[in-house]
Amino acid sequence: MESLFNPNLAGNTLLIILGLLIVFHLLVIAGIIPYGIVWVGKINNRTQLLRMESISLVVLVLAILLVASKMGYLTFLNYPSVINGGMWVLFAFFLLNTLGNLTAKSPIEKYGFGTLTLLMSLCYLVLAIS
Repeated sequence: MESLFNPNLAGNTLLIILGLLIVFHLLVIAGIIPYGIVWVGKINNRTQLLRMESISLVVLVLAILLVASKMGYLTFLNYPSVINGGMWVLFAFFLLNTLGNLTAKSPIEKYGFGTLTLLMSLCYLVLAIS
């Protein structure tokens, strides 16, 4: 049971998922993946898509920087209280994102990304309390 709460596993899992999510959002922007399966299906045009996906990418890059710093992979961000606070903020953000995903029209977003964001929020919780 203790291995489920392993900060190294949680952090590395998050880094992999976050990297894959960046690729996913870039594919949405490129039009390879339809934008109807993101943002609860509320995107109506290309301008909205670019604005919302830009927000997603900024959040993902910041999350990667925080997680990599927490894991000790980045040493230039050596502010433990900021990093730990960031873990709590990301935990809350992805937990709320899970609730948003559960209201989505698309089954992919509802069940696939809902489950993924729940897993991510639990990983952030593990990092926040470690």
